[in-house]
Amino acid sequence: MARGLAPLVLAIAFVFAATPNASSETKLPFPRPAAIQPNVDFWVDVFTKYAESDFVVVDRDNVSRVYHVFHLPGDGQPTRTDIDWANEYLKTKYSDILNRLATRPPADDEEREIAAMFKGEPPSAYAAAAQNLRVQEGLREQFHDGLLRSRYYTPSMERIFRSAGIPPELVTLAHVESGFHSASRSSAGAVGIWQFTRDTGKHYMKITRYHDDRLNPDRETLAAAKLLRSNYDTLGDWPLAITAYNYGTGGVARAAGIYGGDYSEMVQHYQGPHFGFAVKNYYAEFLAALQVHRDEEKYFPGIEDEPAIRPAPIKTDFAPRRAAKSHASHAHHTSRASSKTTHHSKKTVAQKT
Repeated sequence: MARGLAPLVLAIAFVFAATPNASSETKLPFPRPAAIQPNVDFWVDVFTKYAESDFVVVDRDNVSRVYHVFHLPGDGQPTRTDIDWANEYLKTKYSDILNRLATRPPADDEEREIAAMFKGEPPSAYAAAAQNLRVQEGLREQFHDGLLRSRYYTPSMERIFRSAGIPPELVTLAHVESGFHSASRSSAGAVGIWQFTRDTGKHYMKITRYHDDRLNPDRETLAAAKLLRSNYDTLGDWPLAITAYNYGTGGVARAAGIYGGDYSEMVQHYQGPHFGFAVKNYYAEFLAALQVHRDEEKYFPGIEDEPAIRPAPIKTDFAPRRAAKSHASHAHHTSRASSKTTHHSKKTVAQKT
């Protein structure tokens, strides 16, 4: 998760935002702009309808345009090799179809179905769409288990968020970040339930060679609350503040400033560095996760009767080998337990796309 701290000059310059007040704790100021409702619906389906063996081919800028849902044969969770193969196969297949449609009428039922999605558009739209394909793996199983893990953490996390003066419903953002995996680690070096990078985390927690508060759920949650509150104080509304948790406060301040603080205009039109699919969909993912969390029995019948998943202990102190005996008090947090609970976050099929 790429984040940066906003320079003071940006915070001062960003004067169009309204100043938050105490009502932020009781209201749910999470608007659903019409422009992103298709994205919210898409992520609800990804979280609840599509399984881990389902690969959804969509237009990255228009996720309501679903070309195909491919189900990978076989049992069990797809391997990295399976995922890479599905991504390459599907992108190649549908890119070829779209490029053919750019030069001639549809030749079979599949091509006719795709052509119907472009009714009234010029042939050049096909060629452009061929360069805009996205393959998304289903997350139904992961989100289901995340709901069970969240039961263990939510009460204390909501208390921390209330104390920080922010809506406790923001705890749901942890579904998007890590699925409530306390030992989650990303390829970018983000760690813990709230996926702090080392650089950002050091502003809010103790992170050294031998200690890492990012693995302490309470301390990391307090850090997340402080960062979200700071984002809100700077940017003035929750769509922007939540997006800034992913993209960085300074980056969102610059982007939103171009569009007068209008979140919808920003996500639809801003073309700044690294402002890609993940950033544009981050707030929509949060809204989708909140919707599922509030009505989990509807999406996962019988889940109310399932027990919470209790996490294994994770150590936050790492003694040098030569001094390991002096840290006997941490013996119950074994390295074996830590390795078992390590989770590599995988929200998308191809993180680079």
